[in-house]
Amino acid sequence: MKRKLLLTPLIMTLAIFIAGCENPFNSNDEVQLDAEELELFSSDLETDLGLSGTSANILRSALNRHGNGGRWNNDPGFLWKLAAELHEKLSDEEKEKIFARMQRMKERGKNDKDGKGNEARGHDKGKDGAGAFRAILSVLTDEQKVTFDEIMTDFRTQMAAIHESAKAGEMTKQEAGDAMKLLHESLKEALDKLLTDEQKAELEQMKEEYEARKKEFVEAVEAAKIEVLGLTDEQLAALEAARAEAKRVLESLKAKVDSGEMTKQEAGEAMKEIWKDQKDKSAEILKESQIEIMKIHSYLQIRWHHRHGPRGEDGDGRGG
Repeated sequence: MKRKLLLTPLIMTLAIFIAGCENPFNSNDEVQLDAEELELFSSDLETDLGLSGTSANILRSALNRHGNGGRWNNDPGFLWKLAAELHEKLSDEEKEKIFARMQRMKERGKNDKDGKGNEARGHDKGKDGAGAFRAILSVLTDEQKVTFDEIMTDFRTQMAAIHESAKAGEMTKQEAGDAMKLLHESLKEALDKLLTDEQKAELEQMKEEYEARKKEFVEAVEAAKIEVLGLTDEQLAALEAARAEAKRVLESLKAKVDSGEMTKQEAGEAMKEIWKDQKDKSAEILKESQIEIMKIHSYLQIRWHHRHGPRGEDGDGRGG
C-alpha cells in the first residue's frame, strides 16, 4: 500500500510531462493570436526588446485583447490601446529599452546625410502613388490600358536616366530635381489626354470618397489618443495653442525664405529651435506617464510600419 502511494505522485508527474502544453499547472502557455499580422508583430517586438517569457506573454495577451477578431485592422485606436497596456504592465527596464530605441532612431535620422532618414516618408508617397495608379487602371478600357503601359514604361525609363545622370555627377542635385519635376508634369499631361471627361469625373468622385474616409480615420485615431492618454480640456487647449504658435512661426520663416531675407539653411536651423521649444512646452503640459505612453506608441507605430507599411485608410492595416 505504501509503495502504491509513493508511485502515485510519480505517475502524475509523468502524465503531466507527457501532456506537455496541455499541462494545467503550466503558467507559461503561449497566448494564441488569430492573425498572421499579429504573430509577426509580436515576434518582431519580442526579438527587438529581448522580452522574457513572462513579458512576451504580457505582450501577446495585450495583442489578443486589442487585436484579435480583426480589431488590429478595424479599430483606429489599436496601437494606442496596446501602448497604454504595455506602459502599465511592462517592467521599468523593458520600457527603458523602448525609450532608448526611440532615442537612437531620432539620432540616426539626424545624422543621416544621404536622405535615408526620409525613407519611410518616401515609402508612404510611393503607396499613395500606387493607389492613384490602381484607381486610374480601374476606369480604363482595355485599349487605354495598352497606352497607359506605354506611358508608364517611358516615364520609368526617363526617371532611371535622371537618377543615373545625377549619380554619375553629370547633373547637379538641383538640375536633377528640376528634371524630375518636368517629367512628372509631362506624365500628368499624358494621363490627362488619355482619360475621358467621364473617367476624370469618376476618379474625382473616388478621390473625394477616399479623402472623406481618411478624415474619418484620422479623427477616430485622435479620439482614441485623447481617451487613452486621459487628456483634459485644459491640456488640449494648451497643446493646441502651442501648435498654433509653432505654425505661425513656421509660416513666417517660409515667407522670409521666399522673399530672400533668409536662406533655406538658416531657416532649417531656426526650425530646429522651434521644434525644441514646442517639445519643451509639451513636456510642461503633459504628465510623465502620458509622455511615456506617447513614446511607446511611436515605437509600436514604427515597428508596425517596418513590417506592414503605413497604417491607415488603404494601408496594410488600420490602427492608430
